[in-house]
Amino acid sequence: MFNGIPLHPLVVHAPIALLIFATFLLMGALRWSGLRLFAVITLVVGLLSGIIAYLTGDGAERFGMDQWNIARDSIHTHENFALYSLITFGLSLLLVLLDYRTKNKMIFLASILVALIGSGLLAYAGHLGGQMVYAR
Repeated sequence: MFNGIPLHPLVVHAPIALLIFATFLLMGALRWSGLRLFAVITLVVGLLSGIIAYLTGDGAERFGMDQWNIARDSIHTHENFALYSLITFGLSLLLVLLDYRTKNKMIFLASILVALIGSGLLAYAGHLGGQMVYAR
């Protein structure tokens, strides 16, 4: 919280942009291998910013319940999907790092598939967050 205003809406856009961009970079790395390192760096920074966004969610939860009467269940569904997306992108990062070690293209393809799933989960978490703010 900053002067009674939650930081979550400010920081949440970074992981959304970075993690979805990382997914596109991973797909591009199939054709241009030079993108692979950029994709890994983007995944790492996206995950770190996602952790910050997740941690700032508690302040936004209290604010939303107190100021806007948002149901706790709606908030927790949003929170759960955000967590699922972070876990999924973490798995994608582990697969990419494992691919660096093994040079197994199937592992790299799996990392892309997992990142695509993570992007879907992240988009749904963002949709749920938007619904709480804009569909009141």
